[in-house]
Parts: sequence; structure tokens; C-alpha cells
Amino acid sequence: MKNQSVEKLSIWQNKTFLILFSSYSISTLGRFFDMLAVMLMFSYVWQAEPWLISMIPVAYAVPYALFSQFSGIFVDRGKKVKIMLTADLLTAVCTIAMIFTFNPWVMLGIIFVRATISTVHFPAQQALVKQVVHEDLLMKAVTLNGTVNQLSKVIGPFVGASIAAAFSPRVSFAIYAVFLLISVGVLLLVRHIDREDSNRFLENGDVEPETYWKSWRGNWRSIFQSKALWVSFSFSLIAFLAIQLIDAQFVVLTRELFPHHPSIFGWLISVVGLGAVTILLFLNRLTEIKRYGLFLGSAVFLIGSGIFAMGMMWMDTEIWMILLAGLIIGVGTGIFSVVFSYILQVESPEGKVGQLSGMYESLTGIILIVAPVTGGLLVQLFGVFTIFQVVGAVTFGIGLIGLVFQRWLWGSRRRGKEKSVKVAQ
Repeated sequence: MKNQSVEKLSIWQNKTFLILFSSYSISTLGRFFDMLAVMLMFSYVWQAEPWLISMIPVAYAVPYALFSQFSGIFVDRGKKVKIMLTADLLTAVCTIAMIFTFNPWVMLGIIFVRATISTVHFPAQQALVKQVVHEDLLMKAVTLNGTVNQLSKVIGPFVGASIAAAFSPRVSFAIYAVFLLISVGVLLLVRHIDREDSNRFLENGDVEPETYWKSWRGNWRSIFQSKALWVSFSFSLIAFLAIQLIDAQFVVLTRELFPHHPSIFGWLISVVGLGAVTILLFLNRLTEIKRYGLFLGSAVFLIGSGIFAMGMMWMDTEIWMILLAGLIIGVGTGIFSVVFSYILQVESPEGKVGQLSGMYESLTGIILIVAPVTGGLLVQLFGVFTIFQVVGAVTFGIGLIGLVFQRWLWGSRRRGKEKSVKVAQ
């Protein structure tokens, strides 16, 4: 690490971040091959009912609900690169096993195990960004990560849908496993970060860390002692709850609208990613965000509007209409994901980015246990179009509340003292 003047800062000069960014990009692109393949296996290959499809996000969510709060503590205390590397390797093994799975319940079990392994990944990635990137470049770092995440939604599902149609969804599992192994190889190039992190703790005189229980209670105190954190957490989780009622049912909606065109689901995900990438190109120009509510409220409003528009569509509707609605949802999703990641980076207490990221993943995991199953049952009772209309109206209503009352809820962020510039070489 070495100090440089703020004026000379450039995210592209930070070699360590660029290597981490490359690893993240590779594994993220592969993940969207995999996610699409899982949905197509259940919906089109096994012709699963909506309630069984809704079990997919539950299998992903339960491990996060149970373990993420403690995974974040484990990450902040451990060797973060080694943790990510090991997680990618074990995830690749589980993904290879999915290629040879022919039963939906066995597939759900493997998804559960794989998700348990992955609970450490998001906290570790967030903590490493905070560790190697200067505060003045955090917005650029999170928008770059967000851009590759959303760009993967454009490329991954589009290519993945074509591969699945030409061959089999199982081919996408193989592609994801290969991408994960490449990611492991890239992470080997930045193993020195773990040694630097260990030296930093030794220099600070840390002899015996807190117990997990004490750290867990301290994390909750950190959230409630910061207005920006607890308001952002509360607002985001309420909106997330509404959205997750129908998130797993997009494939059902496209199946109802276009029963003979399974590739439309992949196109829709790609367009959502395109909308997100477009707005992220604008957000990347910003160096900081002060009015959190303006951005989060706008994001949720746009997502709700797109969902409502889809609920108002009819059989044999024009393809461009659902894609336009997906584009609107994508713009909102891009704003939401980057702004919330930015809030975690700048508002979390020193050394707790991974832990608070884990807290958020745990809370969203709890929602994912209940909301998708509830949404699947509601779709079976009232129909997919009615539920999309109701959820869309509720969601953009939540967004309006954030926009109208943003000054009262969040206020404006005031920058603290400038910190020394960190540039990893």
C-alpha cells in the first residue's frame, strides 16, 4: 500500500482490484448460465408446477438465512481470498454433480449445499473492495462490479438460452463449472492480500477476537446506531419482500404469454440486464451519493412500474412490450443494487463491511424462504397476471414513499474526514 494524491487516483491503476474484478466477472458470467439452466430444467424439461418452481429460491435462501450473519463474521476474521477461492472450488464440484442429476428434489438438495458454501462469497467480495480501494473510488468500484453483474444478465441468459435450446440445460452447468475453475486460478494471483490483512491485525494489537455471539450483537447495534443503515435496511427489505412474491414466477408469466417460445424468458433476463447496464454507465460518473432515498425510492418505483405493466399484458402480446417492461425493471434494479452496495461500503463501521453484508444477506434469505412459496400459492389461486398487477402496484407505492419522504427518512449524507489513499499494487 502507498499514499498518492487524490487527484491522481484511478481505479484502473489498482492492480489488485483489477485482478479481483476479473475473478468476479468470470464467475458472475458463468452463474447466469447456471441460473437460467436451473429454471429451464424445472419449467420446460420437468414441467414443474408453480409451487415446485417457487422452491428453487427457497433452496438458495435457507442457507443464507441460517448462516450469513455468522459467515460475515468468519470472513472479516479470516483470509478472504482463500475463503473465496475455496468457495469457488467447492461450488464447481457441486455444479458438476448437477450435470448428472435427473430428479428435481435431488437438484434442490444440491442447490441447498451449493448455496451454503456460497454464503461467504458476497461478504468476502464486499470486504475486499473496502480493503483495497480508496473511499473516493468506492462508487466506481461498486458500479464496475454492478455493471459486470448486469452485463452478465445480458450475455449469460441470451447465450445460455441458445445453448439450452440447441443442446441441453446441462451444458450450461458444465460451462459454469469451467468458469469457476478459471476464477480460482485468477484468485491465486492475489494471495498476498491475505498476508497483508493478517499483518494489519497484528499491528493493531488484536490478541483475542470477540466471540461470535458478541460480534453478532455488536453488528445489530451498528445497524440501529446509524440512521442511514437502519432506514436503508428497512426500506430495502420491505421492497424486497414485495418483489420476491413474484420473482420466481417470471418464467411462469413468459410461459403463459409465449408457451411455444421458451427462449423469451432468457431474452427477458437479458433485457433487464441491459437496462441496468445503461443506468450504471451514468452512475459510474458519480464519485459519491448523498441523497440515498432519492435513488432507492426511484429504483423501487421503476421496478414496480415494470412489474405492473407485465401484469396488464395478454396472451399473444407483442414481444417488444414485455421486453420494454423488462428494460424499466432493469434500470430500477441497476440503481438499487449499486446504491445499496455503496451504502454498505461507506456507512459500515471500520472492519465490519463483510459482517453487515452478511447480515443483509441473512435477512433477505429469511424473506426468500417465505415470499416465493407464498407467491407460488397466490399465483395458483388467483392467476399470474392478477398477482403481478397487485405486487407491481404495491412496489411502486413503496417507491413513492421513499421519494416523497426521503428527506425525513434519510436526510443527506455528510462526508467525513478524508482518509489516506489506499492503492494496492
